Amino acid sequence: MSTVEHNSAEQRFLLRGISWQTYQELRNSPENEHVRMTYQEGELAMMSPSKTHEQYASLTDRLLQVWTLEHDIDIQSCRTVTFKREDLQHGLEPDNCYYVANESFVRNHPELDLTADPPPDLAVEIDLGGGGRNKLAMYAAFRVPEVWWFDGRRLQVFVLENKSETGGRAAEWQYEEREAGVSFPALPPAEIERVLAKLGTASETTLVKSFRDWMRTRT
Repeated sequence: MSTVEHNSAEQRFLLRGISWQTYQELRNSPENEHVRMTYQEGELAMMSPSKTHEQYASLTDRLLQVWTLEHDIDIQSCRTVTFKREDLQHGLEPDNCYYVANESFVRNHPELDLTADPPPDLAVEIDLGGGGRNKLAMYAAFRVPEVWWFDGRRLQVFVLENKSETGGRAAEWQYEEREAGVSFPALPPAEIERVLAKLGTASETTLVKSFRDWMRTRT
């Protein structure tokens, strides 16, 4: 069964009863190169990002590149690399993702293998249409330490916490919203949000320069 979800910003297709093998075949098909896919236990959501979606993702990445360059922070950018594990029956692509704490560990790894490698330290999600919050549970299953979630108005920072109680219970990983992240604790999310809110009012270069100028006044 398939359904189509429409909203003002994005269009999504949802397919049910899809095997892991079929998901792999669709994901690896060259004609689907620019399609974002989220696979969860037989359900496959496919989405073609809008121009605005990609602008937000690109601008966020440029801001982080400036921040890490100015503060001499080593990172590895993996952009929209596919997270996938057959044992979890999960597969997804973030809009951006980064290794920070584990950058040196994966620096010479040409491919991402989440059965052996640690997950990226930070994933960024642009969710203009809503309805994508089930991805948080998937990121938790992959043990991604931090997720930034932007809905076109507000940037939320979620940090992974182990909510299990003592006494031998299995780990129960959930995200808690925080005022600051763990990957870049000195970077206020509100400042990223402020710049993203100005998208379309000035060139991206002007917006990035304004962020850089703000940043330099703090040092």
